[in-house]
Amino acid sequence: MSMSIRCCAAWLLAAVCVPAHATFSIAACDAGGDCGVAVATHNLAVGASVPWARAGVGALASQFETRLAHGPRGLDLLASGRSPAQALRTLLDEDAGDEDGGIAERQVGLVDARGRNAQYTGATAARSHWAGASGDGGTSVQGNGLVGPEVLEAMHVAFAATEGPLAGRLLAALDAGQLAGGQRGGQLSAALLVRTRAGGWNDVDLRVDADVDAVARLGRLYRMRLSRSAVARAERLYAAGHADAGRRAVSEALALADGWDRTWARAARLAMREGDTALARDCLGVLHGLNPTLAGIELGAPLFAPLRDDPLVASWRQRKEPPIEPPPAGTPPGIR
Repeated sequence: MSMSIRCCAAWLLAAVCVPAHATFSIAACDAGGDCGVAVATHNLAVGASVPWARAGVGALASQFETRLAHGPRGLDLLASGRSPAQALRTLLDEDAGDEDGGIAERQVGLVDARGRNAQYTGATAARSHWAGASGDGGTSVQGNGLVGPEVLEAMHVAFAATEGPLAGRLLAALDAGQLAGGQRGGQLSAALLVRTRAGGWNDVDLRVDADVDAVARLGRLYRMRLSRSAVARAERLYAAGHADAGRRAVSEALALADGWDRTWARAARLAMREGDTALARDCLGVLHGLNPTLAGIELGAPLFAPLRDDPLVASWRQRKEPPIEPPPAGTPPGIR
């Protein structure tokens, strides 16, 4: 074998054996005990494995070569009274390795609800293009395969400068990290997980499993979630007789809708029930532009009968929509 062939073979072997990981995340708890993680990576479905959180206990991100057991085990250790540093030491001591490697391939950041943090970056993870981690009170940021330390620095600054619910602060930090350069090799998935003291619908679990603009898409999902919450609040306010507050909540919902047709449909129904036919028609007009089929379904409801003779509304109803193509032969039910 010639020297050039041997060199080429060695280079190819190195390329295959050294994984091109690239992930950055922030784990944090706020003063009220809500805890969560925001994360982005150049891999598939990061929300299914990296972020873990428990209200009143803490939050943890296990990345580079994720060990799934780190999440629940780490939270249990924190819940038992261990500090983040003690919990992290136990996680590493118990990590006997798996098909993806051992502690050299781990990067972990965790925080507890008492405002403490700890981080670990294994030797292999540390050799990625740029890797590092740092903590500040109840916040931990960590990353590997990044353009440089400015990514994590930007995340710290954005989190501290942003007010409001923890989910919005975590997302602001993730956005800042991406704007600072993010992963050197690009992005594919992102996730936002928050467990709140209130629980239920107050918790946040949003995921973009595969998109080259994953962080931006995650931001859109969060705005849509806020829009849904606002229109639901408007419905409750109207039902309780608080019309002015209800109208403000509707305006908030529409401002955050980001092209979500369902929000416009719900706003149209609310306006119609309150006798504001002009607003109802305006909302239906936007809905018709977004989703003519859904607009037609809404207009068929008895609630909107008073609008059917409106010339503009009638023109929407008369427009022909393109026929729906039948699914290919052999397509399973529900799959198109």
